[in-house]
Amino acid sequence: MAHAAGVRLPYDELPARLRSWVERTLGSVVVSAKTQQGGFSPGTAARLVTASGRSAFLKAVGTSLNPKTPELFRLEITATQAIGRLPMAPELYAVYDDGDWVGMLFEDIDGRLPPHPWVQDDADRVLDALAELTDVLDPSPWPDAPVIAVRSHDFLSRWDNVLADNLAVPSWVDVEAFAELARVGIRALAEGKALAHWDLRADNIILTDDRVVFIDWAHPGLAPRWADTVILHAEMRGSVTLPELPDDAAITGFIAAIAGGLWWGAAQPAPPGLPTIRPWQREHALVHLEWVRDRMQRF
Repeated sequence: MAHAAGVRLPYDELPARLRSWVERTLGSVVVSAKTQQGGFSPGTAARLVTASGRSAFLKAVGTSLNPKTPELFRLEITATQAIGRLPMAPELYAVYDDGDWVGMLFEDIDGRLPPHPWVQDDADRVLDALAELTDVLDPSPWPDAPVIAVRSHDFLSRWDNVLADNLAVPSWVDVEAFAELARVGIRALAEGKALAHWDLRADNIILTDDRVVFIDWAHPGLAPRWADTVILHAEMRGSVTLPELPDDAAITGFIAAIAGGLWWGAAQPAPPGLPTIRPWQREHALVHLEWVRDRMQRF
């Protein structure tokens, strides 16, 4: 499945005040900045090396690139600080926030992204690491994290909008039935107390020889412990053999809710700096729709 991507800003085009902060923090002049592609966020994502040989990974964005992304970065900062030092999460070195631009300096992880489509060995490693991480994050180390069922209620309730806007859907989709399924999933989602990543996909995971690292915690929140597993299964479906998820109406409803949010979103204009997100949403919506149909036929 194709991935959407934000528009990257080269390191040299960042405001001088932010680049000065980077060099003060790292203790030396930056001599190499390699822009990294992938991910939805606009702004800078670069692997840095200084004259002294120190390396770091920089993420930075300002409101001029996308007015909402700086707030997502602030959520990522809070979540990463709450998680602390774990092999499955990146170490955060320092934070910059002047009210307009937000920057984060992380450890530079020498690894690779899982290929897409997924391969079985990578999928097995990542699912095992996610299970280990979920054990640590349930209950959440950030108890006041946003409740995903509240924060994402509009997105998860989009079957009502699909109906109101009279959007075309596959012939076998009963929009009203899917809307009711989604409501079941949303109610279950609201009861969760684990800290969920909520945006797991191949380009938010780094594999090293001995680590699986889940990066880009820009959408964290409280959810059931199965939420991230469901999201990752959707990413992997069709590529590898996956363990069966429980026959649980809450999980089926959750999948249906995501399908509705993606289907309605795919019909909207693209937001600033994210030109490829709508085709990605439509493609991913179809994966979720087929998954709901499969679960309803088998259970």
